[in-house]
Amino acid sequence: MSIIGRGRSRTHVAVDIDGVDIFGIACLLFIFSYLIYILYYAIGLYELNPFLRPKPLSTKEIHQLKNSIDFLHQLEETELQLFYERTAWFKYKKTFAYRKGVRKKQEVELLISAAAVALTLGMKNFKYIRSVQRIVIYPSDYFSLLNRRHHAGEYNPRLRTAVFSADSVQSGFENTKDNVNLAIHEMAHALCFETRRKNTWEARKFQAGLRKMREQLQDSDFQKRIKDSDYFREYGYSNLFEFFAVATENFLETPKEFKGNFPELYELTKTMLNFDFSDPKSFPRK
Repeated sequence: MSIIGRGRSRTHVAVDIDGVDIFGIACLLFIFSYLIYILYYAIGLYELNPFLRPKPLSTKEIHQLKNSIDFLHQLEETELQLFYERTAWFKYKKTFAYRKGVRKKQEVELLISAAAVALTLGMKNFKYIRSVQRIVIYPSDYFSLLNRRHHAGEYNPRLRTAVFSADSVQSGFENTKDNVNLAIHEMAHALCFETRRKNTWEARKFQAGLRKMREQLQDSDFQKRIKDSDYFREYGYSNLFEFFAVATENFLETPKEFKGNFPELYELTKTMLNFDFSDPKSFPRK
């Protein structure tokens, strides 16, 4: 009797241990798989995986960029190649999601990628790793569920997502002197988030520039000069980040006019981005 009883006890214990083991093994497999995914993603993101290299821009894509972005014609060959390489990287690494009806997807991806790179061409950090993971593209203006309004574009720092209207992205590069470029505008918002609380010299310099810009905007005489000039879009007066985004559009599209009308603000923006779009060949990149 005692032997049988002990045998039954062992059987029950074995069943219980098997159940716990199966659950534990499943948890360990899940954690291991997740860590492998994170490692694979990180290796690809930081270009440590030799099998995940961006495909160089095609001759057609380079031709399109030269037709769409004026300052490319003023770059030295080394910086021009750097621009192409970074654009290819951004286009390859970021996730683009399309809503129904978007046409010329490759062209839109290229223009958005080029806008992101244009803003960071003078910087070492050009990847928007902390700020942009996903880019959503609608065919035209869309209704945003977040603020219940129609938009041509927006940037959501919580979701690390930039949203664009394809029509507005394309029109922003068709007229290169009207100081309206949606891709530049939204990526400028992302750049503000990218450099926030980041312990690098260029990020601290960028954020110091934003603080200085805030001080300028709080000056009543400076506000009057800006509004009387009618040079910056009125949309930029709503807050600091909108003003910076609007100012970057002017900085890239009409840099000489910007420099002539507001030299102090131009110098500040140039220092933040470490690039001079009024004379790309003369500015010493560090």
